[in-house]
Amino acid sequence: MNDTVETPASCCASLIVVGRPQNQNEFFLAPPRTTRRAVVALSGALLGLSRGFADVTVAQVEPHKKEFLDPATEFQVTRWTEEGAEARLPGDPDRVISRNDALLLYSSNRSGQWMPYVMRLPSGESTLLAEAQQLQPASLAFLRGDGELIFVDGPSVVRTQLRRPRPRTLYRADDGWMPTGDIRIAPDDRTVALLQTRSDAARVVFVELSNGRSRTVIEAEKGALTPLDLHPRYGLFLLDSRGLPAFQGGTPPSPLPAFPEGRILQARFNAEGDRLTYLLRSPGPPERTLLMELALPGGRHELVASTSKFATFSPNPNSSVFVGASDSVAQPLLLLLLRVTRREFALMEHSATQPSVVQPLFSNNSQLIFFQSDRLGKNCIFSVSVKGLVERT
Repeated sequence: MNDTVETPASCCASLIVVGRPQNQNEFFLAPPRTTRRAVVALSGALLGLSRGFADVTVAQVEPHKKEFLDPATEFQVTRWTEEGAEARLPGDPDRVISRNDALLLYSSNRSGQWMPYVMRLPSGESTLLAEAQQLQPASLAFLRGDGELIFVDGPSVVRTQLRRPRPRTLYRADDGWMPTGDIRIAPDDRTVALLQTRSDAARVVFVELSNGRSRTVIEAEKGALTPLDLHPRYGLFLLDSRGLPAFQGGTPPSPLPAFPEGRILQARFNAEGDRLTYLLRSPGPPERTLLMELALPGGRHELVASTSKFATFSPNPNSSVFVGASDSVAQPLLLLLLRVTRREFALMEHSATQPSVVQPLFSNNSQLIFFQSDRLGKNCIFSVSVKGLVERT
């Protein structure tokens, strides 16, 4: 299959402005006109009630939004975080943006250490959510109602609200185990899977989000477990110590067909939980990177498309279009892939030193793609508009 990559010589897309929530202050501690002194006092009073957490000064961060044209494709790109600090998106693309596309979760070390923030879109103003001690940046995640979130801070899983941040420890690892920040949350918000390590060992623990009860579902040598995604019925889909896909902690679909030969780079269940889309690096020759799909339960594997060496991917909400970051040295591109035509379209150069951490994702209306890159020296969060290229969802 010879898929082509189309790079327009001159195609400038305008930046789409996503809508604000009806009440812009719904998830923030104070209205924009409230004085900083009042915000500080209120924040300290609220957050000081949380046992195990010191009083927190929750500060507003001015926008660092800047627009520019990508030199390779002339698409308009927006940089959302400052060049002088590192910023990272959460690991689960389904848990980064609120359902109305008005808020975005991210982490930044602008204060000298990693802290959790929420950004108001499209203005770019940010609010500090808590003063973490050992935040794992990838662990930030919205819960489905958008009014609460969780994150990993040192050995603890912390749950807090957006409107009135009162961080509380939901779960704390014991016996020297330390969560890595690699978490997966079931779509029904009942369970979170945590990868933990201790000395030369690794394990996956399921924690109930309602009460913090936990159970270990698998243990292996350190570095031998790779969580991929969590299904509410089938359990955690992961790569085991042999690098083979398996389910743990649930009732796997039966029969589970053998997977094609190759290395699975990433996997995602769809919203209904009846399809698993995964990125497969086939051994070749020639080596190819294939976007595959498995119908569950008891289905078969089907090719979605052959890709230009995707290192990471994400579908839009109806899975009609995919965005991927290529790890080609010659063409480090951010690409759209249309399911119906199996063709790719170049949006811009991501120019990241590690394409696997670009983590592109669609907004819920499919009109913006957010991603992260160290193209400017330090990792920043960017977006590019695909209005007119992708149908609104």
